[in-house]
Amino acid sequence: MVERIGELKKPDLDAQILKLVKDLSKEKTYHRKHATWTLARLAQRGKARIIVQAGAVPRLVKCLWDDELIIQYRAVWALSMLAKHGQKQAVLDANVVQKIRELTDDHSQVEIANQHTGELIFTTLGKLARDAIKNLE
Repeated sequence: MVERIGELKKPDLDAQILKLVKDLSKEKTYHRKHATWTLARLAQRGKARIIVQAGAVPRLVKCLWDDELIIQYRAVWALSMLAKHGQKQAVLDANVVQKIRELTDDHSQVEIANQHTGELIFTTLGKLARDAIKNLE
């Protein structure tokens, strides 16, 4: 699979996405944290279709049950971004809505950094899940 950006071929982007999808299943937390965040950002930047084609959705769904709160948070975010950026049906087909609805009452606090300012933002998994549901309706 080769994507064109302008007139440039980007086969290494496809390879990077495939690696990130594989990293979602790795044992080390760092790999899953990095992969969920990067896939969400790539989805925001117009790569949602490629991410879905690489098989990310089932692995992101599995991350919703991860022991690490930050991975659950980022998996919800990534699935939400895929839905928001043209891949809603692929996320719905994964039968993930009920699990995300269950997370809407989760008040576990998550600390994230604003990517522009570096400022720490405190939010909850439940708030993100509620926002994600809006992208899936």
